[in-house]
Amino acid sequence: MIAISCLLFTFPLKSNAQEVSETTQPVRLKHALGMGIGATTGYGLSYRYNPSKWTFQTTFAPIMTDYSTSVSLGISFLYYLAENNRTNLFLYEGNHFHYNKPKNDNYNQIIERSWNNGVGIGIEFILFKQISFNLMGGYGFYRNFSELNITGETGLYYKF
Repeated sequence: MIAISCLLFTFPLKSNAQEVSETTQPVRLKHALGMGIGATTGYGLSYRYNPSKWTFQTTFAPIMTDYSTSVSLGISFLYYLAENNRTNLFLYEGNHFHYNKPKNDNYNQIIERSWNNGVGIGIEFILFKQISFNLMGGYGFYRNFSELNITGETGLYYKF
């Protein structure tokens, strides 16, 4: 019995720590396309470039109706704090320019131009290997820094 115990402890055993690190190591896909909706990150079609812990995001939507023309342009920056194969935790800073011009014959029409800026924390849920859903929350400065309030942002992305 003692001989069997000595033999078992002298053979190298495979470490479980190595297996865990291989399965939890996140796969970084550098590009993502999707839809984003946020008061400080913009709304519309969205593109992300993620070469490292720093990520650049742009969001854009032109909307034309019989009554007005609107444009949403968002440029945001994300910094990943923790990453794994199921969720990612990040900080974000969002910048959203919104333009709205009513369509009418009134010469006194008001053209709205406003800038929103926000900071906060977000979580990215990896639903499938290349699909992620994002929830973000923080504080935002609205209408050219004249208002301060909480903000919420979301997005759905296909990574490649």
